[in-house]
Amino acid sequence: MKKIGNKIEIALFVVLAALALGVAFWWQPAADPGESIAEPPAGGSATPEAAQEIDAVGMVENKTIYSEDDPLSVVYFYVTVQRGDAGSDTDHSFAEVNSAVRFAEDSHVENDIFARAIVQVGNADGPQPGMLGYDATASNATIRVRGNSSSVQPQKSYKLELDDEAGLWRGQSNIALNKHAFDATRLRNKLYFDLLRPVENISSLRTQFVHLYIKDETAGQTAFTDYGLFTQAEVPTKKYLANHGLDSQGYLYKAISFNFEASDALKNFDDPTFDQAAFDQILSCKGRQDNQKLIDLVNLIADRSVDINEIVGNYIDRDNYLTWLAYNLLLGNNDTIVQNFYLYSPLNSRKWFFIPWDGDNCLHWQEDATEGILGNYGSWEHGVAIYWGVLLHQRFLKNEANRAELAAKVDELHESINRDTVNALAQQYDAVTRPYALSMPDFYYLGNTAAERDAVLAGLGDQVELAYQEFYDSLHQLMPFFMYQPTREADTVRFVWEAAYDFDNQPITYRLRVAATPDMANPVVDVAGLDSTEYGVPAAQLAAGTWYYEVTATQDGRTAPAMNKIQINDVYYPGVDRTEVTG
Repeated sequence: MKKIGNKIEIALFVVLAALALGVAFWWQPAADPGESIAEPPAGGSATPEAAQEIDAVGMVENKTIYSEDDPLSVVYFYVTVQRGDAGSDTDHSFAEVNSAVRFAEDSHVENDIFARAIVQVGNADGPQPGMLGYDATASNATIRVRGNSSSVQPQKSYKLELDDEAGLWRGQSNIALNKHAFDATRLRNKLYFDLLRPVENISSLRTQFVHLYIKDETAGQTAFTDYGLFTQAEVPTKKYLANHGLDSQGYLYKAISFNFEASDALKNFDDPTFDQAAFDQILSCKGRQDNQKLIDLVNLIADRSVDINEIVGNYIDRDNYLTWLAYNLLLGNNDTIVQNFYLYSPLNSRKWFFIPWDGDNCLHWQEDATEGILGNYGSWEHGVAIYWGVLLHQRFLKNEANRAELAAKVDELHESINRDTVNALAQQYDAVTRPYALSMPDFYYLGNTAAERDAVLAGLGDQVELAYQEFYDSLHQLMPFFMYQPTREADTVRFVWEAAYDFDNQPITYRLRVAATPDMANPVVDVAGLDSTEYGVPAAQLAAGTWYYEVTATQDGRTAPAMNKIQINDVYYPGVDRTEVTG
């Protein structure tokens, strides 16, 4: 692991000194524009800058968008839920809205149920004059459940979509209110995006703690009910692009399950065989309705004759890509493989940029250990190995110089995002979230004791250092691979898998096990030392029925499992898959 030495000590001193003044420097108002205008020297003339090429601009976010935010404030939302009409598909009760399940078999499901709502903003005393919806007597928005796995939790997250005539709230019409049911601290998502704000070459999101009250008129309620604390996170839309100084006429996609590979679902909108439902399973188009530019990028990535550094440089902005990778690696946000990011490209530029989305799974390992679910993760789900199953990332990481450049970016970020800075900011945010997390209604569903929550909170800074170490460790580990479904060939059942990868290009051998149970107890096949990526098992050894199989790669004491994972009776088995053998 790279040693920082005195450099880190100096950097930490500077960072701690800055923290003594508070983290508010990230939200300082922009200087008066007039202060930056100087008279040209006497007798001289101002020389205009040379015109800049559009593809050389990079991700230049207008950071002043954050200047008026107060990160420690709480905004009060008052939402009155009403039935709409069948014509707009909003004729639903709030109970029906809450019944929508958007997650099944570890995958997103498009299942939205809407109702109408009056959305108002105020303070602890109620809606206030001059604030959104104060004098509204009729609905001005729709409401639905948002999120994937969170949609099956008792406490829901919500999306409020303001009508055009309702106006905007802080320049936004799409208001996402996140409960963060899997985060005992209730602050990790805000921490993730607020730490990102000052980072160059990438765009962050505005966030806001929200105290939500809901009056369910569809159930006859006449008073508002306290729904506890939420975090509002800005949603990347055309308005978001405009608000952040980006191109609102450009291309913008939300990744639903997107691995940068060609598929039957990825076609242009005007293709006669285009299937909107299939497309919605991999991407959600939020910008220009034209997929050809993205299709061209995917085809470039698949073309092995094109140097990956031509792609990541000319077509994917290199600084933005490195920053996005490094930031997620340093924050341990491992739910970013095929989702939880947006892809953005200005209309007249050939470059693509990553915009992060959803950070409540960052710095999560201590909480997972507390809840006894660390076993759900495979050993590859740390460091660079987590991205190995995506062709774009795999091709980039196979290049030694690229790995060195990524390490330099991780080191750069680590100078200002580390144990001390994360702990300091988390403690400030905890002053807001703790009273809510430890009182009703949130305390009932917290899922942790107050002491467990305190331990998780206190360990957030340590999680950054763990992620930093695991990144460097992963640069010396075998990279994982996928196993394919076995095939029947006459009297043989053939097991096939991809090759594992060693950054040092040393020979790798494999071990195959096949058993009647997913824990690999009493395997009927157990062969090691294989130097091939396939193995034939006599069909007579495998009776008709369900079998489980596992392949492990080995090189000089290092091992790597397959990236396959199955879940049986709520138990995950990383590195294992199953197959049906017929007689």
